[in-house]
Amino acid sequence: MEMLEEEAGPWHLGINLRMNPLEAIQQELDTVNAQADRAFQHLEQKFGRMRRHYLERRNYIIQNIPGFWMTAFRNHPQLSSMIRGQDAEMLRYVTNLEVKELRHPKTGCKFKFFFRRNPYFRNKLIVKEYEVRSSGRVVSLSTPIVWRRGHEPQSFIRRNQNLICSFFTWFSDHSLPESDRIAEIIKEDLWPNPLQYYLSRDGIRRPRRRPVREPVEIPRPFGFQSG
Repeated sequence: MEMLEEEAGPWHLGINLRMNPLEAIQQELDTVNAQADRAFQHLEQKFGRMRRHYLERRNYIIQNIPGFWMTAFRNHPQLSSMIRGQDAEMLRYVTNLEVKELRHPKTGCKFKFFFRRNPYFRNKLIVKEYEVRSSGRVVSLSTPIVWRRGHEPQSFIRRNQNLICSFFTWFSDHSLPESDRIAEIIKEDLWPNPLQYYLSRDGIRRPRRRPVREPVEIPRPFGFQSG
């Protein structure tokens, strides 16, 4: 036993000699990571204010283009398959769409659909929100849709037995919020540049000139894919 302790002594001493500088490096790395997080949040707030100015101008123009969002959704190659039955008619009443991140991109985001008066439901605003809880679990919440008589989802499905799902059922579907493909497409593709889909035909985008930018690696914002 004494021989084993003698043999173990130098080995443990060697490990300790290696652990001390490793812990020091890790502490320095943690400090740098904390500084990077603060700098990223500062830049995010700065450019968020800049983007807000242009988004407000864009929203004002879009509100005066009849059927803009309905056309953009129907022309999107992935979202178009979800526009079924009365969906297109209901989307025709969308006056504005906003996608807002919560306190931090990794904590979730909120989708706000604004509607003018229509014969299908009474809501002027429908919101669907995704939130990442402290446990890491993703949950989704949405505004209950107050349907007008005869346009409830149940009666609509009875009249259309071949209808399995539609875009408006997405608002009340909270089954798999962490893998919500529709939310991800709207947030990452449609919302940043809806004009390309409004101008497209049959899901084919029109080419447009873009400013030349140097590649910059930035952290990916909150997404909906957990894998």
